[in-house]
Amino acid sequence: MTQQFIIIILLIALGYALKRINYFKANDSQVFATLVLNVTLPSLVIVNLNEADLDLSLSVLPILMILYGVLTKLIMVWFFMKYDNQIRGTTGMMMASLNIGLFAYPLVEAIWPNTGMIYFGMVDIGGAIIMFGITYFVGSYFSSSGDSFDFKYLAKNLLKSVPLMTYIIMFILNMLNIHFPDPVIDFFSVLSGANMPLSMILIGLMLNFSIDKRFLPIAMKYILLHYGLGVIAGLLVYFFLPVDDQMVKTTLQVAWLLPVGVAIIPYAIQFKYKTLPLVGMVTNLTIVISIIILYIYQALFV
Repeated sequence: MTQQFIIIILLIALGYALKRINYFKANDSQVFATLVLNVTLPSLVIVNLNEADLDLSLSVLPILMILYGVLTKLIMVWFFMKYDNQIRGTTGMMMASLNIGLFAYPLVEAIWPNTGMIYFGMVDIGGAIIMFGITYFVGSYFSSSGDSFDFKYLAKNLLKSVPLMTYIIMFILNMLNIHFPDPVIDFFSVLSGANMPLSMILIGLMLNFSIDKRFLPIAMKYILLHYGLGVIAGLLVYFFLPVDDQMVKTTLQVAWLLPVGVAIIPYAIQFKYKTLPLVGMVTNLTIVISIIILYIYQALFV
């Protein structure tokens, strides 16, 4: 597994190096993101869920993801109460809005190749509701646009999420005992093989280590809360969640330590926040921190 992590780090470094030497520009990351989110990642979901042994008891994963998202966003807004609406809105949006699709799936595939995608797919359902629903509401509430909430926007974004829709469709087909034939799965297997390298190169392209000193103290406070709350929730799940399936607990513990999702950036632009440097700083720092945490976690516990 250490060798696999070294390969992952090298792929991220390759993406970052290609950007630094201007072989790719930061805007080119949109092309990679389109391929990953709409082609390789859905293919990976199809391959993993076609013959998977799914259980409705796994519904506890999206439920706890949503509960965690609501509670921690309230804690985050309260913690930053003395700051203005821009800071409270930004930190509230970032909290529990996790990078599952681009960041988690490739690493999960490497660490838990047989079952990981099943569990994290269920987590992703709750994560999508947080990202496209509650996070959007928080951003809107603390912006100058007031507390209006666009349900059409929420529905459209959920439907536009190709990985999420693929997961839901495959889950339904699996429950109905409908499976794709081998030639179809062979085709998607070829596509899914590109998911990990493309995802890691994409993360490298997106990395930016510029520091804005104005927001550095706030960024450090946020990061401490981001991981502190994740660790506390993970310990509560480990000791008190009444389930026999240890992978359920493991999935939640890992999910709550993932980096901030990049979808926060377009939200900040849409709601005219002046905190884009803060969002960019936290997004990049949490990617690096989460890689280190996941490496240590798998080395000790997997």
